[in-house]
Amino acid sequence: MALIGLNRDELDLSQLPKDSLYDPKKDDDLSGVQIRATITFRITNPDGTVIREWTEPAHSLNVNFVQFIWALWYATTATAQDTEGTEITINGASGGTMAITAPSGNTDYGIVVGSGASAGGTPLPTQFKLVAQIPQGTSSGQIEYGAVSLTQPATSGQTTQFTISRSFTNVSGAALTVTEIGIVVYVTGFNMTGTSSGTAVSSDYFMIAYDIPSSAISVQNGQTLTITYTFSVTT
Repeated sequence: MALIGLNRDELDLSQLPKDSLYDPKKDDDLSGVQIRATITFRITNPDGTVIREWTEPAHSLNVNFVQFIWALWYATTATAQDTEGTEITINGASGGTMAITAPSGNTDYGIVVGSGASAGGTPLPTQFKLVAQIPQGTSSGQIEYGAVSLTQPATSGQTTQFTISRSFTNVSGAALTVTEIGIVVYVTGFNMTGTSSGTAVSSDYFMIAYDIPSSAISVQNGQTLTITYTFSVTT
C-alpha cells in the first residue's frame, strides 16, 4: 500500500492500521479499560407511582478517594480531609474498613443530599463535605433518610458493576430541592492521626464522591427520591 501522494486527500485512510488513526483530542483512552459511574434518579408518589426517572453521568470520586487508594496500594501515609474539615494522616499499611451501608435515619455516612450547590455547576475535586446538607427528620426543611443498599459486583460480558442506592422521603409538609449529592464512608481500623493535633484517630467520616445534578431536583411533600450510583469497569 502506497502512502505517498501530492496531498493527504490522495491517501486511502481505510487501508491504514486502526491504531494509526488515533486522535488524542477525541480518544484519550489508549488502555481500552473503561471505568464509569452514573447516577439514576427516581421520584415516586406515596402509592409507588414513578413520576420521573432519569440517569446522568457522575463526576463523583474526589481527592479523598484517591488519597485512600494511594495509601493502600503504596502502603504508606496519605492525607485526607474528614467531613468536619480536619486533615487526617492515614497509614494504609495497617489496613481497615470503609463502611458505606448506613442504616435508616443515619446522615453521617452513605449517600447524603444537600441544597447548597448551584445546579449544573462543576464539582470541586477537593470538596470534602456538602455545602448545606438536608437534615434527617419530618419537620420543615428535613427529609427522611432510608437505609443504604449495596449490591454484590456482577459481571456480564466484559463489564463488571455494582450499585449503591438510598431513598429519601419528604414528609416535611413542603417541597424540598436537592442540588448536591455525596458519598461518605465511615473509616475504621486504620492507623490515623490528626495532622494538626498529632493525636490518634480510631474512626472518622470522609466524603469520597461529590456530585451536582444538571438541574435542581424538586421533591414534593409525600414523594420519595431514590438515588442509585452505578460503578462499572469494562475490560
